[in-house]
Amino acid sequence: MTDIFTVSIDEVQDLTLRGRVHLINPDVPFVSQEVGFPLALLVDAWFHLANGYLRNESGPGGRGDRCPFSVERGKEIVTRMRLKDEFQVLYRLIHGGKVWVTESGYLLADDGKTELRPRRMAKDVYNLGRDPGPRGISPRFVMTESNPAEFYRRAAAVVTSYHVSPIHNVPDWSEVLAFNDTDASWEPGEREEFVGLEGPADLSEYRVRLLVRTRPFSEYPYVDITVAVSDAGYLEHMAGGMRWSTTHTGYGY
Repeated sequence: MTDIFTVSIDEVQDLTLRGRVHLINPDVPFVSQEVGFPLALLVDAWFHLANGYLRNESGPGGRGDRCPFSVERGKEIVTRMRLKDEFQVLYRLIHGGKVWVTESGYLLADDGKTELRPRRMAKDVYNLGRDPGPRGISPRFVMTESNPAEFYRRAAAVVTSYHVSPIHNVPDWSEVLAFNDTDASWEPGEREEFVGLEGPADLSEYRVRLLVRTRPFSEYPYVDITVAVSDAGYLEHMAGGMRWSTTHTGYGY
């Protein structure tokens, strides 16, 4: 899937996370203000750490991933998280997937042995797709479908406040008019459409996107985000200095 944003974490303190969301995909020139988006980012970071995907790497224009601790330390952190079972549930609410259950249909951990607490029936948490069985064998698994309604219901309880700043680093129309792309020359009369426009340009415009893509990552448009959660356990795996790219848009889970 195509990366939509790059996320930088600046600070985590008690119940509050502060960071930036960088607009790296010209097809999505805005950041969702739905409470499901910051929770999806927390789940995304958990998944990256659990699978050893978040590490210091180089990237185009300086847009590489960053992690303030080792891959091994990241895996250790998520393994010891108090809410690790909750993150497994949230991940499957977004993506669907295989869920281990007892013969009676109660949820098991990913080891296929440990029953999750509090006890919950898979059918009460997930939208269940096909059931591959076989029956009469324990442990067994069911296949789930994404459940946007349940995810957003939980997000509303987890995210107690979410603030998105105006977009920074937006070029002015004067910069757009002065820019010449050697691979996409201005058509006759095209410049005249923008003459007289002042202030920050519209990031959805093709000529604006051409200009932005020539800039280093540090000069890409971004927003500041401040996220407060109901339980510090939801931020237990987060730390200042983390940076990764995500496919989440904040819509349509």
